[in-house]
Amino acid sequence: MKLTKEDNQLIKKAKEIIVKSRPVNLIDTGSVGAVLVTQKGNVFQGVSLGFYCGIGSCGEYQAIGNMISNGEKIIKTIVAVGYDEKTKKYEVIPPCGKCREMIHQLSKKNWNSEVIVSNSEKVKLKELLPYAWEGTIEKLGEIR
Repeated sequence: MKLTKEDNQLIKKAKEIIVKSRPVNLIDTGSVGAVLVTQKGNVFQGVSLGFYCGIGSCGEYQAIGNMISNGEKIIKTIVAVGYDEKTKKYEVIPPCGKCREMIHQLSKKNWNSEVIVSNSEKVKLKELLPYAWEGTIEKLGEIR
């Protein structure tokens, strides 16, 4: 699918979260910004965290945690943007396998979440995860 004006705004917001996190000045933190829009139209963002002890997490994880903390779990659209320190360039990046599984397991409805995978294209999550597990972590009867 082609990107909409709204999708391009999400990419811009993902870049902005990287810029905002730079003054924190942590090694291996803040190189990926992620932004998502929920089914209800709310926007949540996060930035990647990296720690030497191995407990870091992706920007998508942080954005999704923010969403859950605010009482939602259905993702309409999500994007991650990475920043390359050497080239000083931003690039839309598809979510890693762990993030794809997490999005899927939050809700069966997320199977149709739109994932922006480049500066010109988005796909449904089910296209990125063709052999996903059947289950989700939803409690029965509580799909919102």
